[in-house]
Amino acid sequence: MTEVSAERPAVRRRAATRERLLEAAREVLAREGIQGASVEHICEQAGFTRGAFYSNFASKDELVLALFEHERDLMFQRLHAAADPASYAGLDVLDAIGVIMDRFLLLQPQDRVWYLVHAEFQLRGVRDDAVGREFVAAWRQVRVDFETFMSTALAALNLRLKVDLSHASTILMGTYETAQREALIEDRPIDLGLLKQTLPILLLGVTEPID
Repeated sequence: MTEVSAERPAVRRRAATRERLLEAAREVLAREGIQGASVEHICEQAGFTRGAFYSNFASKDELVLALFEHERDLMFQRLHAAADPASYAGLDVLDAIGVIMDRFLLLQPQDRVWYLVHAEFQLRGVRDDAVGREFVAAWRQVRVDFETFMSTALAALNLRLKVDLSHASTILMGTYETAQREALIEDRPIDLGLLKQTLPILLLGVTEPID
């Protein structure tokens, strides 16, 4: 067996361990909050020792930020998959936006656990501690990435914005987040019909066809 082939199982095991720790952190942070969650509780949830934890993360804070980045990357993968131009080729703008939303919400179902964890991140950002400042920097990058995504999707729909890109993204993200929060508070599915009516109207209100 070559040295490279011998390393591959170890690399896979390390990746699997890291993934299980991230999944465990999701559950523990949602249940106990970032401040209350301990490395011990995360290890118990994952079924690992502290040694396995510290082989992958230098601290709880490092794990917390890695979890945010992991979830962010998944969300953007789903957004890009949902907005594949091949899925709405030939449709008018309203129908195309409806297709994108259907595909995104199918790929990114309502997730109470992640909503609670994300709320914890937001609180840390407002409190402005060390982890909070890192979260704010990561969140700013999310905004940049979402705005880039919006620009690409609008160009594919032959639309351009009449308002500042950051303002348009705030409107769309805020509307979706409010609908998600209300659904979770009221313990019901997200109102897809309302979103499919409201978001296209909002989007069309701030865009115009490209000549």
